[in-house]
Amino acid sequence: MSIPDVVQFSSVLIEIVIAIVAIVIATKKQKTYGWLIALTFALYVLFDLSRLGALPLAADLISGLFLIASLSMLGAIWLMYRDG
Repeated sequence: MSIPDVVQFSSVLIEIVIAIVAIVIATKKQKTYGWLIALTFALYVLFDLSRLGALPLAADLISGLFLIASLSMLGAIWLMYRDG
C-alpha cells in the first residue's frame, strides 16, 4: 500500500471516529448538530472509500454526496452558532 493510500485509509478511520463521537453528542447531549456532523462524516467515509476503490460509486453520486455533506456541516455550524 502506498503512502497516499495509508494516509487516505487513516483519514477514513478518523472520520469514522468523528461520526461516532458526533452520534454520542446527538444522543447523550441532546444536540441536533451532532446528527448533522455524523451525517457529514459518514458521507465523507463513503466519498473516501470510493476514492480508494473499495466502494464503486458513480461520479455524479459522489458529487451529490459531497454537496449534501457540505450542506449538513453548514447546518451544524449554524446550530452551534445559535446554541453558543
